[in-house]
Amino acid sequence: MSSNQESASQWLGKRIAEAKGAYLAASVFTVISAASFVVFCWYLSEFAAAWVDKGIVQPHRLLYASLFLTGRYVFAHFASQFNYNAGNIIVSKIKKKIYPLLLNNSQLDSTSSALYVTRISDDLKPFYAFFIPYSVATALVSTVLLIACFWIERWVGIILLVSLLVIPMQMAVIGIGAEALHRKHTNLFLKYSAVFYNRLQTIAEIVNLDNFKAQYRFLSGKSKELSKATTSVMRVAFLSSTALELFVTIAIAAIAIYLGMSLLGIMPGPNYGKGYDFGTALFLLTITPYFFFYLRKFVGAYHDRNKALASAELLMPILNQEIIPPLSDLNEKINSFEIKGLHFAYPDSPVKVLNNINLQLPVKGLVLVKGISGSGKSTLLKICTGSLFPQEGMVSVNGKDNEWSHQWLKENSSYMNQFPFIFDGTLRYNVFLEKEAEKQAWYPEFLDKILAKKEDGWQTELSHNGKQLSGGERQLVTLARMMLHPRPVAIMDEPTANLDSDTIEIILPQIVKLAEERLVIVASHEKMFDAVADVTLNLNWGEQI
Repeated sequence: MSSNQESASQWLGKRIAEAKGAYLAASVFTVISAASFVVFCWYLSEFAAAWVDKGIVQPHRLLYASLFLTGRYVFAHFASQFNYNAGNIIVSKIKKKIYPLLLNNSQLDSTSSALYVTRISDDLKPFYAFFIPYSVATALVSTVLLIACFWIERWVGIILLVSLLVIPMQMAVIGIGAEALHRKHTNLFLKYSAVFYNRLQTIAEIVNLDNFKAQYRFLSGKSKELSKATTSVMRVAFLSSTALELFVTIAIAAIAIYLGMSLLGIMPGPNYGKGYDFGTALFLLTITPYFFFYLRKFVGAYHDRNKALASAELLMPILNQEIIPPLSDLNEKINSFEIKGLHFAYPDSPVKVLNNINLQLPVKGLVLVKGISGSGKSTLLKICTGSLFPQEGMVSVNGKDNEWSHQWLKENSSYMNQFPFIFDGTLRYNVFLEKEAEKQAWYPEFLDKILAKKEDGWQTELSHNGKQLSGGERQLVTLARMMLHPRPVAIMDEPTANLDSDTIEIILPQIVKLAEERLVIVASHEKMFDAVADVTLNLNWGEQI
């Protein structure tokens, strides 16, 4: 394992301490659940032995067995709840750290940022909610059952102990190759998802330029490459499952043969004739499959570890990036805002997205940025928010240099991109940004359209970047947030892209009203903005028209 992978493993391990209380409670319930199952097997074996050997039916033993079996599932349910909560706690804390960093990352566009957030939920949460709990449960339950087996029949315990040592070793060998496959798959997913979305956004222009066949061949090739990587990951997962079942089958068969031959007197154990009877043998044979229950789940969740390692390697550079200390006077009022000779290209790209942009922006008013998709509108807006740093030219606030202006814009601008971030929490919290905002004097009336559709109203729980809302509803929530928490500069990237005409007519006056008190910069294809814009900037493939 490389040093990078080791550091990723350490980074994942440090996060476990953030939910140690939930994990500890889950471990206690897991042990109680395992003990309940052991007692269930004992009563069931005694009941079966008395019935088969002596023809005596003891219903009270069957009743006790049923009660302990119920306890096994009840306690296991509580354990799974605590483990799932632990995953939620850790992932929520990671999200809170990465949200602002993604918004200000100069190497990621909004689509890539949204995909990073998705990978956190899809890759890290299963690791903390399933892999870590199953690994702990495997160790705890195996210890409890090994003690019981060694106490009664040491050869059964030896067979189970050997299996417990061999299977993880086999998984570690398979995991070395699996980590590399998961890393490749994660990188391709992030890369090609952004590519696919970009082509989808520009489909009209692709058709108009009669470039559909070429783009189809391009996307088909990328899709096949991503499918191939996915197949490789699934192949490794199938291999690990097959190897596990092979070892488990051999171990259970060996124990069954040994117990059967012992009972026949062919291979008597040390306790044969001293209480090592049919009931004891049945008890050992009953708990043996349970010994592999959590081990199976652990192996099944092993690919979650590999996915988490791959995602951690992508997240660590972002979360560990150096934070520049704030400059002084960042609360200074805006008196002027000028862009002069601006050029910009993304890292590792020879093509400049913006070329020689010159613009004097008003302190208050509506500035409209127009242009076809790919003309550099979103890039210019991200520069104006302080998310991207100008490479050539000047972006100056109050006549200050680029460094001060860059940080001033970070502190004093609000930004609504095409893929708004929605926090995990209630609809009320996402709008008012206050945990205990029970009474609010005012909110934009266009939110009533959302509230009318939600049964829980303001208390509607949102998660996974607001999957409970449509694209247009997420934009409305973000717009309301900007209006309730105003900053000197408000920047909106396609604020009406996912809205119907009725809603556009409602919020357009709100945006115009917002521009009466501050600078509002809007990138949009919406023709309604033409009539109300104070300044209009036309871009064509990065060139100012």
